Amino acid sequence: MNNVASYKRANRWGKPSGPISIMSTSKPSNSKLTFTRTVHPIQFKNLSGREFERMVFATLLRMRAWRSLNWHGQTGGDKGRDIIGVCEDEYGNEATVVVACANWQKFTLAKAKKDIGRLTSTQATPPHEVIVIAGGDVSAETKDKCEVYADSKKIKICQVWSGSEFEEHLRFHAPSVLNRFFNGDELPDDETQLHQFILELDPATEKEAGLLVARLFNRPAFQTPIHGESSMPAFRQAIADTIGALNTGIWRDREGAIISRVPRSDAFPDTRVSTGLASCSRKLNELRMTLDEGIKANAIRPCECKNPLCRTHIIDPPYDQRLEQERGDALRQASDALALLGVQQF
Repeated sequence: MNNVASYKRANRWGKPSGPISIMSTSKPSNSKLTFTRTVHPIQFKNLSGREFERMVFATLLRMRAWRSLNWHGQTGGDKGRDIIGVCEDEYGNEATVVVACANWQKFTLAKAKKDIGRLTSTQATPPHEVIVIAGGDVSAETKDKCEVYADSKKIKICQVWSGSEFEEHLRFHAPSVLNRFFNGDELPDDETQLHQFILELDPATEKEAGLLVARLFNRPAFQTPIHGESSMPAFRQAIADTIGALNTGIWRDREGAIISRVPRSDAFPDTRVSTGLASCSRKLNELRMTLDEGIKANAIRPCECKNPLCRTHIIDPPYDQRLEQERGDALRQASDALALLGVQQF
């Protein structure tokens, strides 16, 4: 089990009026992250259904960059839907993810298939992904059969997490949530309040802080190979919002709404991490300048299909190679810096 840090808030991520500071109870305030450690056991069977759903919702918020994530488990008229989210698939398109919280006394295949079928029936089209999260043990055979059943419902991805697997995700991605919950700070019961709670919750460990930064790069814009034909608007937006997040600690979407708060590049105690992330930001800016240069020279331009919804751009040499190279240079700076925190994400 990973240790979980106890901490006291001294400031909030991304607050523009002063340096970021998270203090342990034994150290003075400064502009860096400091941590102390303590351990708490998890017994999901002791949680009510509502408490389990809140824990799942809070963990999911920390795991991905969601375009939206809504909790439907609080009311009786939700047709069995627990959590419905929208994020990007591997091509940058919107993908619906439906999550079922299954903190049953005994997880059975029949109940899991019933939930998967029920979740599918609530959508106009099959969701891209279904995740069933259990509070106890789930056999490998049951997981395999769930995947086969989901495939028959035309669901592209099906995941079934046992209680121990959920605990791993919770401890890995959201130890601060775990720490607050098991220290007696009840998670908000209202969806909007829970969103805000997680948005403002400081990371409990340096690794969790690094994972928040890593989410910036775990997107198709930074992972899809750049060829002679690529989608440039989403690519440029990803460059801009990543630079902004690294420099200000606030990650915004293309409409300017806050997606999440992340540690600024200068907030990490290890100067190697701060220097590496600052270098990544500079290289991303160089990448943006190369992109703008290519657009101005008409070497990067929309395709001629006349479809107003088409995002494809034609990229003439050598700009395709330059963009790929410069993006790779920026990602290596971030990857090397985050690896110092034990984060191996890309």
